[in-house]
Amino acid sequence: MGEFRQTALVFVSTLALSGLGLTLVAQAQNSPSPFSKKGTQAWEKGAAAPASAPATSQSGYSYPNVATTQPQYQSRSTQQPAAESGAYQPSGNLAAPAASAPTKAYPSTYNYSLPSTNESAPISYPVQPASVAASGGTPYPSTYKGPAPVQTQHAAPSQASGTYSPGASYDYPSYQRHGAQAAPSQPALRPASQASHASGAYYPGRATQPHMMSQTYGAQTAQGQPYPPQGQPYPNQSRPNQGPMIQPRGPRTFAQKMGLDNVAFLYEGYVRSGAAATYHDPNDLDHGWREDFILDGSLRAEVSAITPGGLEYGIAGKVRGQYDQYRRGFGGLVGDCPAGVAGCNSVNVGGTDYVLRGHTSRFYASGVDDAKDFEAQLEGAHLFLRSGYGDVTLGRDDGAAYLFSLGAPTLLNVGASNNSVDYTGLDAVKTLNDASGFSEKITYTSPRLLGDNVGVGIQFGASYALDAEACGVDYCVRGNNDEPAGVLGADLEDIAEFGIALDRKFANGLSVEATGTYARGSEQSGLAVFDDLESYGLALELGYGDFILGGSYLASNNALANGDYKAMDIGLTWQPSRLGFTVGYGHAEDDNVGLTSDQAVVGVSYDWRENVRFSTGLQYVNRDVNVNNLGLVSGQNEDATSVFVEGRFTF
Repeated sequence: MGEFRQTALVFVSTLALSGLGLTLVAQAQNSPSPFSKKGTQAWEKGAAAPASAPATSQSGYSYPNVATTQPQYQSRSTQQPAAESGAYQPSGNLAAPAASAPTKAYPSTYNYSLPSTNESAPISYPVQPASVAASGGTPYPSTYKGPAPVQTQHAAPSQASGTYSPGASYDYPSYQRHGAQAAPSQPALRPASQASHASGAYYPGRATQPHMMSQTYGAQTAQGQPYPPQGQPYPNQSRPNQGPMIQPRGPRTFAQKMGLDNVAFLYEGYVRSGAAATYHDPNDLDHGWREDFILDGSLRAEVSAITPGGLEYGIAGKVRGQYDQYRRGFGGLVGDCPAGVAGCNSVNVGGTDYVLRGHTSRFYASGVDDAKDFEAQLEGAHLFLRSGYGDVTLGRDDGAAYLFSLGAPTLLNVGASNNSVDYTGLDAVKTLNDASGFSEKITYTSPRLLGDNVGVGIQFGASYALDAEACGVDYCVRGNNDEPAGVLGADLEDIAEFGIALDRKFANGLSVEATGTYARGSEQSGLAVFDDLESYGLALELGYGDFILGGSYLASNNALANGDYKAMDIGLTWQPSRLGFTVGYGHAEDDNVGLTSDQAVVGVSYDWRENVRFSTGLQYVNRDVNVNNLGLVSGQNEDATSVFVEGRFTF
């Protein structure tokens, strides 16, 4: 009996579930559920013709120019005429896309591809046209009962009932290749047979790039299928409804292939001058007040050609000159600590004592002062190649570590560090990692990477120099045969430099930039007092509104076994209008010559013209150096204060 009851219960439950299932299936025919569409789809049969007036399509779109009466549609199907550009093949019954919405969805993808050329290639962008995204309902059928509506231009309605199923994909030409452009709000859909493109790469200053997506590509059905070609050809078309096409041209000459028909000449430079009244304390040999004048100028020029493929190549040069009675590059004679005296860094070679000169700081403690009033030099002469993959230079140019170095910001000709001019003659702070100066080298710098994808821009560079010998205004490294008598420096070869920069700008206007540099060189003299060069630098700069705050740090072994050089700086500028304000501080230590230096600058600048600036301010330097006092080394304090006025003209 128990088994019978169980069997009966199972049987009744099965009947109940079956009945409930049939009821749900019957109700599903009118249910809005996306899983209940069991009826015949639009792509499986032709659309029924209205008896007296055109019926509104299920998508909610009404044909324009509706008359009160229209001829009765015939029962026969009309074959679409053949296109002039080739036989037109009707699409027939299209395969139904996967249903994911209560209404019938458009096909999942529309694709077209540009013709393959050597100059450019299309890039796919998953852009969803607004006109398709807003529409729904049943797509227009590809076969009509009666003649198809004659419409030269037909687009899907911008507003319609129903829900669109996302996922359609469209391929468009690259916008980034030709500069920043806004993508069209309603791009036309084109089949592969109508694809066309503008030939040749676009560069600023050349012919205007054609806006491809603004052209008309012919009438289309809601599925993106073209109607047969109708009407006259559009401008720049060789055949009707084939899209815009560039007129054919003959083969390029060798000069055109090399970009010699697109040559550019660029020059830039500056002239800076200043005058100061400087006071030195009594410990200085030139103590008291004195006047100081400086004049500094630079001219850089380049000639380049741009190939049709986008490469820019050329030659560049730079000339620099300066009048400043206290400088011959950064560094020079500091204090008085002769070779052979206990406590002074020196070496005996072949029975002769030499004081040592640090490679990075360029300071030495005894001997003849090699400063000179005027210096002029060719500081740049190199070939370059620029492309979307980065820049390459070959010849006399700055190294990667120098290029990626930052210092404290300043609006003046002088600052808390890295000064090109020096009114006091005591400047000792440098945070630029110029391991090889402008000596001959090969350098690569990358383009800015990843900034638009991860929010942080990244750029890096590397360089290699055979040696470090070059002598100019800010950097002067010569062979030991050209050093002052009794001075010996490291003999460096194979200098490798690396640099990296990270930057980010936030929505609130805050900008952040950080850099890191590293340099290494091989010492060739073999003397134990020298060592392979190693130096690295770090820098950080913050910008917000009219303010810029920055600081940097440099550490180097000076290519010496015992004589490290370290320097740091920090500065702030504020320029709310033509007026600008600068304040900065720098600190340096050089173990080779026993130097400790602190210096500061404060000043006001005024931009009279876009390229003309006048400024005035105060420069102060205080430092301790080693001096010889009857065979004993002791420290001596030196300080100087300069009140200056200066001007700068850039072009």
